[in-house]
Amino acid sequence: MPWVDPHETDPAQWAGDAAAERSCASVYERALETGRPFERTDKLVLQGPTVADEFRTRGYERARVDYHLAVETDGRVKLLARGHLWGGDEPHQRFRAQYRREGEPTETVPFDEYLTWTRYQYGTIDVEGGRLTFEAESDRQERMRRLDWTDLYAPDRLRLAELELVRNPALARYVLGDRGDWRDVADALRYNPEAFAVRP
Repeated sequence: MPWVDPHETDPAQWAGDAAAERSCASVYERALETGRPFERTDKLVLQGPTVADEFRTRGYERARVDYHLAVETDGRVKLLARGHLWGGDEPHQRFRAQYRREGEPTETVPFDEYLTWTRYQYGTIDVEGGRLTFEAESDRQERMRRLDWTDLYAPDRLRLAELELVRNPALARYVLGDRGDWRDVADALRYNPEAFAVRP
């Protein structure tokens, strides 16, 4: 962000630009402005005790996850997560997970259940110069199941909440409020300029 002279008297120098104005809009307003189809990517890098907290899993010390978020024209929600968990004494892991919810019309309530496909493998991760390599020590394991909203990992829930807000802002806000999750989701997305930003 450019430096602004505190003694500047020209109001235009303090006014900011359109991007700044959009980031000041509420989460609900930003969701309303976002059309379908919607698609963006995101990245998550965690270190320390937060990893075990966020993923409710073995005692890993590091996590790196790449996300692909999408809402199709018909309202179908898709979230793809690809990542690695490592550090600590447990076998390291690489994984892929896809969460889906059918397009409208649907009888499923947002933030209820998601059809989830997961594939994971254990092995050893080595990081040199920022480059991560994985050496497999087990066969790949796959499964498909329906998972309740509360069973999903926190980083995945946040990205699904963004997608549901794009899909149907009013219903998503209502259901999140009814579940008592609206404040946490709104706080997390409010200061994320990448949220609701459409990528070509």
